[in-house]
Order: sequence, then C-alpha cells, then structure tokens
Amino acid sequence: MAKTTRKTEPTTAVKKPAVRRPKAAAPVAGAETATTRRQTKTAPGAAPVAELTHDAIALRAWSIYLQRGASHGQAMSDWLEAKSQLLAERGLKA
Repeated sequence: MAKTTRKTEPTTAVKKPAVRRPKAAAPVAGAETATTRRQTKTAPGAAPVAELTHDAIALRAWSIYLQRGASHGQAMSDWLEAKSQLLAERGLKA
C-alpha cells in the first residue's frame, strides 16, 4: 500500500515584496579608486609598483610547474618560489 500525504490548508501569510537596493553612484572625476590605493610607495622618480596579486603569483607558479615538466606534488613549493621571484623582481619586501 502506498503512503499518502495529508493535504494541508493553504497558508494565509502575506508574502513580502522583494527589497530593491539603490544603484551605486557614478565615480566622481579625480576621486581615488581601488586601483590607485593598491599601489605601493616608491622612490621619487621611480615608476609605481603594484602589490602582488593572487593571479600574478598563480600565473608564475603555473609557469614554474610547466618548466619542471608538469610533475605533480610540488604545488606549495612552486607557489612560494613564484612569490619570492615576483617580490625580488618588483623590489618588494615579504
């Protein structure tokens, strides 16, 4: 014999309307942006150097992985090597 489910009364709760959030305001000319804030301090006359990003390290680690012959098991050492190479190239401290 198959089980049957008992029919329930329809709910009388009132459904709330979806909340709409206001759109972000357009950026003001001359205002500081996130990209501007990410740049690190540099010596006078030197070009600004951006901080290391996750993507930059990942790309370099992938390159190291391929240069090694694409053998598995050394992902952490590839990542740390990539990070140290990029820090040295950009003149940043760890």
